[in-house]
This record gives sequence, structure tokens and C-alpha cells, in this order.
Amino acid sequence: MTPSTEGRTFYIMDACVVIDFVNAEKDILKLFAEFMGPLYIVSPVIEEINGIDGEKELVELGFSVIEPEIEDAYKAGESLGPLSFQDWICLLTAKRHGFICVTNDKKLREVCNQEGVRTLWGLGFIVELYKAGGITYEHAICIARKIHESNPKHISNKIFEKFKKDISSLGK
Repeated sequence: MTPSTEGRTFYIMDACVVIDFVNAEKDILKLFAEFMGPLYIVSPVIEEINGIDGEKELVELGFSVIEPEIEDAYKAGESLGPLSFQDWICLLTAKRHGFICVTNDKKLREVCNQEGVRTLWGLGFIVELYKAGGITYEHAICIARKIHESNPKHISNKIFEKFKKDISSLGK
């Protein structure tokens, strides 16, 4: 079933962001679904995520698991370049349905931008949750710190400091 995006914001999550949230505080994903809008994940992406008990647990955390369209699977399988099959599936599904792609993968973000697909950083998702009233300032900082500590290679100190500046500018 194809979701209607009219007047609503829908998000598709890349594995790297889900992994960060699972490692930091898995239940935060429920708040995203409640306050931000529907969360989607494409089934081929699930196999990349450790720390969850498959599709059933993702549904419990607020995700809708969707199967890629056959045309998108073929295109992803034939696509060359900087993206994995799962990244192509995520991008093509986001483009098809008008989803925002939540990812920290720089290459995926670049190709999404080239394809006209809106993106959001994982920590940016926390900022949006804070703006929506789904999380306190202190809780947002705590989760971002945990993500930074568990994934310092990709969520560097510079990125964490920028996050703190961004969220502080919104007020407590």
C-alpha cells in the first residue's frame, strides 16, 4: 500500500541512523513516530541493523516496513557508483513516495540531493523532535552525546558541537 503524503511528512530511515538510535536509546524511535510522523524502512535495509529482533521489533518501535517496488529493486541492482544496493533502495523509495530520507551517509545524501530527495541528518531528527515537543532539551543532548560516544568516527566532536549549538539556539 502506498501512503498518501498529502499534507503530512513521512520519513524513510537509512540503516546508519537506526543503528545510532538503537545503540543510544532504542525507545526514542517510538517518540519520533508519535511526534514527527510515520517512519518507514525498506525491508532490504533491515539486514544491516544489529541490535534489533528484525521486522517485528521495528514495528513495535513505530516503523512501517515496506517492500521496494520491483522497478526500484531492478534499478538499484543495476546501479553503479558510490551507493550500496540498500542505499539505492532507500533513495528510490524516498523519491517514489516523497519521503524525507534520514541518513548520516554523505554519499547517500549527495545522490539524494542530485535526485531531488529531501534529507535530514540523524541528529537533525533529534532537533526536529525537540521542536515538536517530543523531548526535553536535556534528553536531546543526552541522546546525541550517546550517539557521539558510540559512533565517534561518523558523529564527530565537531558534529556534536554543531548539534548542541543548533538545539541551544531554539531555547530550553
